[in-house]
Amino acid sequence: MKKQNLFSENAPSTINAQGVKANGFIFLTEVGKNPKTNEMELGIKAQAKRIMESAKAVLEENGSSLDNIVKVTVFIDDLLKAPIFNEVFYRYFEDEKTRPVRCCVQVAKLFPGFEVEVEFIALA
Repeated sequence: MKKQNLFSENAPSTINAQGVKANGFIFLTEVGKNPKTNEMELGIKAQAKRIMESAKAVLEENGSSLDNIVKVTVFIDDLLKAPIFNEVFYRYFEDEKTRPVRCCVQVAKLFPGFEVEVEFIALA
């Protein structure tokens, strides 16, 4: 199995790969940082939008797309914010019949300023 680390200038920089392509899949984790300033966006809605746009950029620049996402895991600091996150998330997956499988869990703690972190698995 060959592994390829993926990067995009249109997603926030990280000390890790922005994504990994392996065995026909792309794995990526996104947070709500602005790729130009590398500063965290303020608020759950802004972070959700940045996460989706960053995921879209990494996927599209590496031969995939949001349509190829098969699994999403949302790590959120407060489940009461989930409806606000969903408002943004479902704009990217409007057709209920083609949405990826998704799990949303409240976590005890994320890095300071992070309200949500999202893990994606997509077909390459």
